[in-house]
Amino acid sequence: METAIVAGVGPGLGASLARAFSREGYSVGLLSRSPQSTEPVADQIRSRGGKAVALSVDVTQRTGVFEAVGKIRGELGSVTAIAYNASGFGRGHFLDLEPELIWQSFEVGVMGAIHLAQAVIPEMLKAGHGFISLTGATASLRGRAGFAPLAIAKSSLRILGQSLAREFHPKGIHVVHLIVDGQIDTPRIRGREPSRPAETLIPPDTIADAVIYALKQPKNAWTHELDIRPSTETF
Repeated sequence: METAIVAGVGPGLGASLARAFSREGYSVGLLSRSPQSTEPVADQIRSRGGKAVALSVDVTQRTGVFEAVGKIRGELGSVTAIAYNASGFGRGHFLDLEPELIWQSFEVGVMGAIHLAQAVIPEMLKAGHGFISLTGATASLRGRAGFAPLAIAKSSLRILGQSLAREFHPKGIHVVHLIVDGQIDTPRIRGREPSRPAETLIPPDTIADAVIYALKQPKNAWTHELDIRPSTETF
């Protein structure tokens, strides 16, 4: 059995990605800073007969990421898939932004993906195949006023994905960048806007389905970038 690692697991898209990989027969390693985010998802996967390991990891800490990958590999087996869903945020008027806030968003949004990819790609190369999914956002394509930290991180993650795809597609590793252009339907959003129409939000399971669609593509018909948005979203 092969293993997928999902980084940035919470009650929304991260959980949906973990369940989706498990349904495809993968053992799943779940990474987040909070065990309260990962353990319920891991328990759910195990209750359905799947294998899962949940670890509390700060993806900005390179040593911790490499150690986590080693633990997952030791408990679950060869890691041949990554879904990087961790995201820094940060917003505010540009002249009021502290450099530390911008750097923190970049560290979580981009450097964490670099650490995880460098920890796993050698194993994918040895296996002769692999899959990497990177979760982007509207900010991957354009920077809104007041959202400079997010835009810097997400646009950089998109370019990282292009670089990885051009280097590793010929070596059998499929890299997909996913632009989520709209708000994801999560318990937090529902709690904040209980009367919001469902058609204005993106169900996280449908985003995970798109990732699995890319995972199953044949090598002579790979997609590198997908964008998903509600029909009501302007773009």
